[in-house]
Amino acid sequence: MQAPILVLEDEALIALDIEDTLEGGGFTPVVICHDTHEALKQIDAARPRFAFLDLNLGHGETSLPVARALLTLQVPFVFLTGYTRATVDLPDDMSHVARMSKPFKGADLILAAKKLQANTPN
Repeated sequence: MQAPILVLEDEALIALDIEDTLEGGGFTPVVICHDTHEALKQIDAARPRFAFLDLNLGHGETSLPVARALLTLQVPFVFLTGYTRATVDLPDDMSHVARMSKPFKGADLILAAKKLQANTPN
């Protein structure tokens, strides 16, 4: 069984759309998490192949702790966000991480998944 693809997204409908799009593009299994605690537990249980992280998880929570864990494990990921570089700065250690603007097209998500998979360490 392949390592899972981690999706951290607080909005249930968006998470389901991402899951459906990835699975439709042949990317499985997909594991959906809705908060950092759940995502960090999932990372401990099964190291993901790559990940998509919503930057702002609401209630003052961000996905930065999960992003740091993924960086430590050398797991590639993309931030999914409605924020631009002009409105939200990422910490210096994450300035190189790609961002996908919300809303995004399914084809763009699949293209990003292909790029992430190509960058997955063996």
